[in-house]
Amino acid sequence: MRKKTVRAVLFGPQGCGKGTQGQLLADRFDIPLIGAGDLFRAEISARTQLGKLVKQYVESGKLAPDELVNAVITSQLKKHDLSRGFILDGYPRNIEQANSMDRLSKINLAIYLKIPDVEAVRRLAGRRQCTHCKSNFHVTDAPPVKPGVCAVCGGPLKKRADDVEDVIRQRLAAFHFMTEPMASYYRQQGVLLQINAEQSIQYVFADLVKKLARLGFGG
Repeated sequence: MRKKTVRAVLFGPQGCGKGTQGQLLADRFDIPLIGAGDLFRAEISARTQLGKLVKQYVESGKLAPDELVNAVITSQLKKHDLSRGFILDGYPRNIEQANSMDRLSKINLAIYLKIPDVEAVRRLAGRRQCTHCKSNFHVTDAPPVKPGVCAVCGGPLKKRADDVEDVIRQRLAAFHFMTEPMASYYRQQGVLLQINAEQSIQYVFADLVKKLARLGFGG
């Protein structure tokens, strides 16, 4: 049987491990992991009209409307070779954006990394990030060898300003309201793969690989 090309979106609540699992999958399938944030920054750097509009929203701290978000993603993805597959992280974030993405390139795999809110709060509240190389550690799950010092570059580790419980819960509420309904959208299309992301990184990845193989995705 011919192996399917991965055209995937990756979504889940804050702290579910999207970035880690996305990179592991991208490496295994030898396809690009495309972060929505990178696409926005590229549009801003190019100083296009779209980029200037996005910059205004970013600097004001306001949420950009779906029409603008979709236009930026479409503009940037057209510059990528999507024929051999891709994994999208950070887009789409709601059903309207999912519709727009399907018009650009039909998604055939939607990976939902699911964790309970209490676990998301625990993970993010204990996260510490290097101020230099941005490597992440955790006070209990993945502590650095030397407390407060990055094991990668030796830079200082700090708690991110948004990794406090009140802010985390606000972000989780936004996820449940805006993004979680995408699970039903993709389930109706028959492309949803829900994974228990409360497991360790290695077990989550092993679970993903096993289930993807069953669905006909090689790698």
